[in-house]
Amino acid sequence: MSEGEQQFGGRDEAGGLEVGGADAVTELETNKGPQASFDADPEVAAGFTAFEAGELDEAEAVFTPAASAGNRAAMFGLGLVYQAKDDFDAAVRWYAAAAELGEAEAANNLGTLLAVRGETDAAVAWLTQAVALGSSEAAVNLGRMNHWDNPAEAEFWYRRGAEAEVGSAMANIGVLAQRRGDLAQAAEWYRKAVDAGETRAVNNLGNVLLMQGEVEEAMTCFKRGADDGDGHAQVNYALLSLARGEVDEALQAAEKGRESDAPGAEVVYGQVLLATGDQQGAAEAFQRAMNNGDPSGAYALGVVAAQTGALIDAERLFLAAATAGHVPAMWNTAVLLQQSGRAEDALPWFEAAAAAGHPEAQAVLSGAITIQPGGDAGGVATA
Repeated sequence: MSEGEQQFGGRDEAGGLEVGGADAVTELETNKGPQASFDADPEVAAGFTAFEAGELDEAEAVFTPAASAGNRAAMFGLGLVYQAKDDFDAAVRWYAAAAELGEAEAANNLGTLLAVRGETDAAVAWLTQAVALGSSEAAVNLGRMNHWDNPAEAEFWYRRGAEAEVGSAMANIGVLAQRRGDLAQAAEWYRKAVDAGETRAVNNLGNVLLMQGEVEEAMTCFKRGADDGDGHAQVNYALLSLARGEVDEALQAAEKGRESDAPGAEVVYGQVLLATGDQQGAAEAFQRAMNNGDPSGAYALGVVAAQTGALIDAERLFLAAATAGHVPAMWNTAVLLQQSGRAEDALPWFEAAAAAGHPEAQAVLSGAITIQPGGDAGGVATA
């Protein structure tokens, strides 16, 4: 690059395309209903009907005498009622009673509550028992517990859930495949998840398709997810629409993303406003993002400041974002410091950006390119 060429931003710059990565569904989930065999049990059916209607006291009144008489469906129902009332000790007692009589979903819910309380060993024991009793959701929950620290174990359990056509299990197999760089397998599992009704996989499928260069199909996925109310998809649809010059579409999607409180929505909204010429509105959006703790907001404000020559403000904003872990901000902080003759201060930020995979920072450290002191902000000259 010639000396003086702007290098602020790069792949994640304020006006560029930054589509969100894959989201894993890793929060453990309890089952909210009885096994199908209980539906025909007239002794407790009215209790489940009341529970589903939110009439917790009525449900408790139906379940209590039946549970006291040893009806495991009613015991499970009382567990649901007490969990809904945030009486977790009572919920645990009744789930345990039902689980000991062989109710699979009670064992799943018991394991889930114990996991939330930090009783990991007991949680795993009950979730494993639930799987043995036939709970596919318990298998998925065991996968979720291992998702970040033991992906091989997680995938084993997710595949048990996938065999039962559980969409979230399929989606999380896709997330694990994407994490290890197998985009083809990730796309395959995301498609299966979508076909199984897991709408949260639509955005992830769009991300992988975009990485594979299938822009039109990715756009279709993001549009579908956006229409279904997925905030991540709304943000991604806004970004792609903006990249294609479809500013009105981008603005509508960005506004919906803001309404959904989707991560990054405020920054994307600001990017769209910049494209409409509303610099004041964009700056306000970036400032809101920054105030809400999103380092991308500080970064975007820094880009605007740098482009207008306010380098002191730009340095402050980039530094704030860099300190919060924003990789392009690390690069831009290093560039500004180097440009101003503070090479010793710049070096740690070049190193941090390079360690995070920033290619230009890696090139600086290897000596392939050099940053010339003085001159235009962000000037990078090839060696």
